Amino acid sequence: MSGLRRAFLVLALAGGAASAVHGDVQGQVARPPAGGQLDRFLAPPAGLEQDFVGTWNLTWDDPGDPNCPCRGTLTIQVDQGADNAGGLKGYWALKGGDAVLTGAVAFDNNLWAGRFAQPDEGVDFPLRGHFRLEARGGSELTGSYQRDGRAIPLRWSATRR
Repeated sequence: MSGLRRAFLVLALAGGAASAVHGDVQGQVARPPAGGQLDRFLAPPAGLEQDFVGTWNLTWDDPGDPNCPCRGTLTIQVDQGADNAGGLKGYWALKGGDAVLTGAVAFDNNLWAGRFAQPDEGVDFPLRGHFRLEARGGSELTGSYQRDGRAIPLRWSATRR
C-alpha cells in the first residue's frame, strides 16, 4: 500500500472513531423533556372547597343491605383542625352514629379524597375506610367509598340540598 493511501486510511479510521465517541457523548447529554413549558408556576386553586361545602342528599350502594341503594345526608364543612388544616370534614349520617370523613381537595382539581370512620360507641362493627368524591358543576358529587378489609369499592353520589 502506498504511503498516501495508508495515511488516508489512518485518517479515515481516526475520524470514524472520533465521530463514534462524539455520538456516545451526545447520547449521555440530558435533553429537555418533550412537551410543555418548564418551571411553570401554578397558583393555588381558589374556591374549589366551596364546590363540596354544604348539605347533600347522598345515595350509596351496600350489597349487605337489602334496602339499598341507601339514602341519607352528607354534610361537608371546611376543617380548621390541626390534623387536617385546609382540608374538609364531612358527616355521613348512618345508623349507630355519623361517619366522619376527613381529607383534602386535590390541587387544581375538583376531587376530595381521604378516610372515613364511624365511632366505636353503639355499633358492633363500625365502618372505616377511604373515599373519593368528585364535584360535578357544584350541584352533584360522584365517587366511591371502600371499607377497610374489602377489595371492591362501592359507588355513591350526592345532589345538593
